[in-house]
Amino acid sequence: MGSVIKSFHERVAAYMKRTDQAIAGQRILVGVSGGMDSAVLLDVLVGLGYECEVIHINFQLRGKDSDEDEKLVRDVCSRRRLKLHVHRAPVRAQISGAKHSVQMTARDIRYNLFEKTASAQQITAVAVGHHGDDQAETLLINLNRGTGPEGIAGMRPVRPLNKGKNLIRPLLAETRDSIHAYADARQFVWREDVSNRDVKYLRSRLRARVMPHLNSDAFARSARLVGRWVDEFIVPVISKNFDAASEGQSLEITHLKKVPDVLAQRLVIEGLRQWIPQARADETAAERIMALIHLQTGKRVQVGGGEVWRDRNYLIFSDSIGRKPMKNVKLFGDGRPVAVSGGQLILDLSRQKPSSLLSPDAAWLDADTLTIPLTVRNWRPGDQFRPLGMEGTKKVSDLLTDMGVPTSQRKDATVVCSKDEIVWVVGYRVSHKFRFSNSTQNYARLYFERN
Repeated sequence: MGSVIKSFHERVAAYMKRTDQAIAGQRILVGVSGGMDSAVLLDVLVGLGYECEVIHINFQLRGKDSDEDEKLVRDVCSRRRLKLHVHRAPVRAQISGAKHSVQMTARDIRYNLFEKTASAQQITAVAVGHHGDDQAETLLINLNRGTGPEGIAGMRPVRPLNKGKNLIRPLLAETRDSIHAYADARQFVWREDVSNRDVKYLRSRLRARVMPHLNSDAFARSARLVGRWVDEFIVPVISKNFDAASEGQSLEITHLKKVPDVLAQRLVIEGLRQWIPQARADETAAERIMALIHLQTGKRVQVGGGEVWRDRNYLIFSDSIGRKPMKNVKLFGDGRPVAVSGGQLILDLSRQKPSSLLSPDAAWLDADTLTIPLTVRNWRPGDQFRPLGMEGTKKVSDLLTDMGVPTSQRKDATVVCSKDEIVWVVGYRVSHKFRFSNSTQNYARLYFERN
C-alpha cells in the first residue's frame, strides 16, 4: 500500500511541475466537496508540502445529504487543523431564466465563490479534483455540442480564474481507478453524490452507458496532445493577431479581411470574451458579427446584454445596448457649454496669458491655430495625434492605456477637434500642434467641468 501512495505522490508532483501549476510551499485554496476525488486531492497536496486552505460550497440540493457532506468536510479540516471556508448557496433560488439549468447555475456560483474567497485570503491558486476520466467525458460533451481545437483540448491543467488567480487541476493526468486505489490505500471515508448517477444529466449518461465501452485514457491522451498544439501554436497566433487587430474595444476590419476566415471568427470570439463577457462567445455569434463587415456603417448586432456595430473600418464592441457615441457637437467659444460623459465642456477665448497650467481639467491653446467652432465627439478607433512634448504621433487608444485609464472608462473618452485634427483628449493630454508659445497673442481655454 505504501508503494501506491508514494507512486501517486510522485506522479502528481511531476505533473504539477511539468504544467507549472504551483511552486513548492505555495498556499492553495482546495475545493473539497466530500467526495472521493477532492478528498484525495487535499491529502496529496498536504502530503506534498503545500499550505492548504479548504473551500466547501453547500448548494442545499439534497437536503440532509448536503448537510452531511458539509459535516464530513468540517470534521476532516478540524482533524487536520486546516482553515475552512464554508459557503451556503441555495442554487434553486438563484436560477435566472429558463436557459440556466441547476448545473450551470451551480458552476457559476462555484467559480465566483472560488475567486472571491481566494481574493479575500490573498491566495493565487485554487485546486479542483478533475481527473482523466472527467477529461474524456468533457471531450465527448464538447464534440456533441460542436467545437474546435480548444474544445477538443478539454479542461486545461491551469486556466485563469480572474485578477492574477489560477484554477489548477493536479489530478488531471490520473484515472478514476488510480484515485480509487489511493483512497483505499489511505483508508479514506468519503461521501457519494447520488446525483452523479442521475441519467437525466448528459455527463451522467455518458459515464453510465458510453464510457464503459470506450478507452477513457486514450481520449484523455488525445485531449492532452491537442492541448499542447493549442498552447504552443494556436494561442500564440490568436494572441498576435488579436493585438494587431484590436484597438480600444474594437477590431480593425482591414485586418479581419486579410486573415483566413477561421482566424477572423476566432478574433471576434476573443473580442466577445474580453469586451462583452456576458454574451455567448461561439461560432454562431461570430458569424452574425462578421456579417457586419459587408454592411454599411452604423449597422448593429445585439449579443447577450451588449452589441457590436460597424463604424467605418472597425467593429466596435459595447457591453451595453443602445450606447451611441457623441458625434460632431460644435463648441463655439461663446460661453455655451457642451454636455459630455461625466460633465460639460466650455471654450473661452482671451488675450490674457494664463497664470496657471496645473489643472488636468483645463487646456490652454493658441487660439490663432484653431478653426472655430471646434468639434466635440467620442474618440474613434484609428484616432491619433501628437501629444504635447512628444516626437511623432500616438494613437488615442495607446495613450489611454499608457495612462492607466480603466477599460470600462476608455470607451467614453472625449476628444476636441479643430477641423479633423485632435486638439485635446479631454482630461488627459493636449496636442503639441495647438500649444501656446511666447509668441501667442490670442489664447483659448478649454475647461472640463465635472458633474
